[in-house]
Amino acid sequence: MQRKRNKSHKKAKQTGRNSDWEKFRQPRRQASKAAAKSYSDYLNNHIGESLKTNPKQFWSFIKANKRECIGILTLQTNGQIITNDRDKANTLNNQFSSVFTQEIYPIPKLSPSVYSDIPFLEIGIDGAVKQLKNINQNIATGPDELPARVLKETAAEIAPIITQHFQQSYNTSKLPGDWLQALVTPILKKSLKSDPANYRPISLTCILCKVMEHIILSNMWKHLHKHNILLHFQHGFQSGLSCESQLIETVHDWITAMDNKSQIDAILLDFAKAFDKVPHKRLLSKLAFYGITGNTKNWIKSFPSHRKQRVSVNGALSDNTCVTSGVPQGSVLGPILFLLYINDINNNIQSPIRLFADDSIIYRIIKSETDNNILQSDLIQLQTWSNKWQMEFTIPKYVHLVIINKTKPRLRSYSLSGVPLSTVSSHPYLGIKLDTKLTPANHITDIASKSSKVLGMIKRTLGPCKPDVKETAYNMLVRPKLEYTSPIWNAHTTTQIKHLEKVQHCAARFVKNNHRRQTATTDLITTLGWPTLERRRIIK
Repeated sequence: MQRKRNKSHKKAKQTGRNSDWEKFRQPRRQASKAAAKSYSDYLNNHIGESLKTNPKQFWSFIKANKRECIGILTLQTNGQIITNDRDKANTLNNQFSSVFTQEIYPIPKLSPSVYSDIPFLEIGIDGAVKQLKNINQNIATGPDELPARVLKETAAEIAPIITQHFQQSYNTSKLPGDWLQALVTPILKKSLKSDPANYRPISLTCILCKVMEHIILSNMWKHLHKHNILLHFQHGFQSGLSCESQLIETVHDWITAMDNKSQIDAILLDFAKAFDKVPHKRLLSKLAFYGITGNTKNWIKSFPSHRKQRVSVNGALSDNTCVTSGVPQGSVLGPILFLLYINDINNNIQSPIRLFADDSIIYRIIKSETDNNILQSDLIQLQTWSNKWQMEFTIPKYVHLVIINKTKPRLRSYSLSGVPLSTVSSHPYLGIKLDTKLTPANHITDIASKSSKVLGMIKRTLGPCKPDVKETAYNMLVRPKLEYTSPIWNAHTTTQIKHLEKVQHCAARFVKNNHRRQTATTDLITTLGWPTLERRRIIK
């Protein structure tokens, strides 16, 4: 049909006769209709059905249609525009390497440890089989190119030799060369895609190395829980804790103070390139302090040391670069090593401090000038800690938020590293927008807007699909955004409730493919069996 259309179009252009142009319009309409029907059939019969038979294919199709997932287009650095994939890879690799920490000596001395040493690890075959069978067979292969599916399906057969290999690595504190090589994928974390500094390096390492890390981590967790080592106000990377649990505890403290007609001064801080800046020697000294000694410490010493990385952009690889600091993002041990490194950040701090990985917030109830001075002193102490352990705070992200019900708060200027903190009326923290009175209005407006954009993407992508496919996409991609941390900000006014319900009403019309004004959205939602978002927030 397209060839016939093109042929008739060529003839019409040559002759210019109206009759020939009319003959061209009919095959053009036929080709357009056939292409639209073919695409519709593809979505229904292939993509839609893959939701049941091959979910990964379905969600990959959805991801490919998101604007933020269109890859790395062009980069700009030092006034140069970079379009070649290999040049992009080298530029990003240079950017990631530029933030590495050059460790300063001597290493700070810690007080004598009060913790017992972690026990020697005996790796059993049963444990290795369990870890191998738990591998997600869809994950990408590492530098050794061993497929996850092969490791998973042959777990019982290869476990004895793998166990021996792991135990030898643990006993000698030596890692195979492939285990020390990482393939880095740049992930955009800010909106400006042309700036290399806006990308985060996620390391793809060997699958067997990850299995070994899981075994080491399991042994470490037993030791950490036995001695209750990790800070109770650190909610990052810990089972049973989350952004929601962190926010519930923090906001509860603030609301309690507001009920007592008190003012809270909160300082929101963030580490700069936190995972990439951890100095290795200082990390090892802290591991020894917490009782991570012997073969476990020596193996971990070899894990971040002597590493090399290459950045991949659209299949093009950069040159190899030695990694001189940091813990690999994307690794299994990386998060717990980072948590242990900043585990003493609260030393000599008098004000409450909350942590979620590298996101931190320190606050204090202000009753007098003395409280202001204590909070400023705590900020100085945090700066002293960061200088001592070579962890920098991101200066542009310093903000001071005053939380109070009164119209005239007690204002005080705070500074960190000699830089005055800007006082703001609202600021995002762990995915919600906090304001001076802890009202949810601004946050509800934001999430309704973001959810509507995602719903629009689904409409453009899955328009011809069957209702059950559309409903699944809404439940997985849109509704979680509308309900994220709802115990903290639950909408209570009629305007706020309607603002959120409007998004679900639009989704119901889309799922049922019914946009007639005469049809009430409440009837459509009842037919779908959806409870209102207000009801879901109550029963959640």
